[in-house]
Amino acid sequence: MLTTELERLVAHLRRLERSVVPLLRPGVGADRVIAALGGTNVPSSVAEWFGWCDGVNARPGQLQDDVNVIPAYNPLSLDEAIHIMPYYAGDPVLGDHFMPLLTTATGDIYSAVWGAVGDEANAAGVLVGEPTEIEFSSIEQMVSVFNACYDNGAFFLGNTGRLEMDVKRYEETYAEAVGGE
Repeated sequence: MLTTELERLVAHLRRLERSVVPLLRPGVGADRVIAALGGTNVPSSVAEWFGWCDGVNARPGQLQDDVNVIPAYNPLSLDEAIHIMPYYAGDPVLGDHFMPLLTTATGDIYSAVWGAVGDEANAAGVLVGEPTEIEFSSIEQMVSVFNACYDNGAFFLGNTGRLEMDVKRYEETYAEAVGGE
């Protein structure tokens, strides 16, 4: 269940005493998400994501790492996601039905992607200058992989206290979780 995976993610962040935890903004209702996306064809997992968290609060002197929930990526608010959507319009993998969920300071995103009415969302990785790829079969799977990365040390605090990633361990975790798909 997505909510359970999101709660596990926050538990990892608390365990690591990440400054992002108190900065996570309370989520918004499904009705607001549906209205923001035109009132139709919104997967329940997209509404559930924004019901969990509506971005992060800014504070003076804040660094990117202060708001990251995984290395380099922070959650977007619904308004921020709507604002940046035009920058990714026309991407053939994202198509007409997508919603950015996480972003980096350089514009890379993880985005929910879906098609026909009733479809549940996949999750795509969009790296600036690279082809977009559907990386996960669901938002829940994406967060589950992130949690596994915290569990096995693929995501960790580096010597400077910032979130870092062991790329090889991440790739192994990812392959184990989604390799059969």
